[in-house]
Amino acid sequence: MMDCGVNKYGYSIDEFYNKFLMSDVSRQFAKGNPRYLVGLSGAELADMVVESSGNAISQQNDGTYTVGPEYWAGWALAYYQWLSRRSFSFMHKNGLGAKEVVNMYYPLHEADLSKFATVADEIIERNK
Repeated sequence: MMDCGVNKYGYSIDEFYNKFLMSDVSRQFAKGNPRYLVGLSGAELADMVVESSGNAISQQNDGTYTVGPEYWAGWALAYYQWLSRRSFSFMHKNGLGAKEVVNMYYPLHEADLSKFATVADEIIERNK
């Protein structure tokens, strides 16, 4: 979803993540709604976020994505939200936004996600 928001729609990571935070998609995802967790692709979720912000879908969803920093950031944030049971908004408000996570891509993208979770815990505790 994050990859599509940035690379398909051309938003900055912060712009797209703010749209996500304001959308029902973030709340449904955080509640564990299976439709949002496993029923939709990342591209479909990105389309929903864009539409929920009042913008029209400008391109046909071809389902392609790149596995880079934005993709990893979305995956890491989703994992940490599930693990910590904190809302995406709480995480963002306490220093764990999408841009911050993208900036952790090197070297954390090659580590186990438990390492990311440890770093995320430290960031949130420092900013609470």
